[in-house]
Amino acid sequence: MTKTQIKKVLQSLINKVEDIKNELEDLQMEVEDTIDSIEPYEGKDELTDAQEERLESLEELVNLIEELNDNLDTDELDSWCY
Repeated sequence: MTKTQIKKVLQSLINKVEDIKNELEDLQMEVEDTIDSIEPYEGKDELTDAQEERLESLEELVNLIEELNDNLDTDELDSWCY
């Protein structure tokens, strides 16, 4: 492969990773919206055990998404393309 071909492939991969990062950010916002919508049932002051478990699972998912997004850093690859 020539240097130009390598740069084109790298740029294509960077674009795909950036698309994935955008999708992860969208998913994170949706999960955070779901977390914000979890409220005690009408007439209750506290969440049920099932609601608490769901809330904890969703919060863990948000943390995982953030970690994945942080690990999908393309800065080093960008430097190879220019």
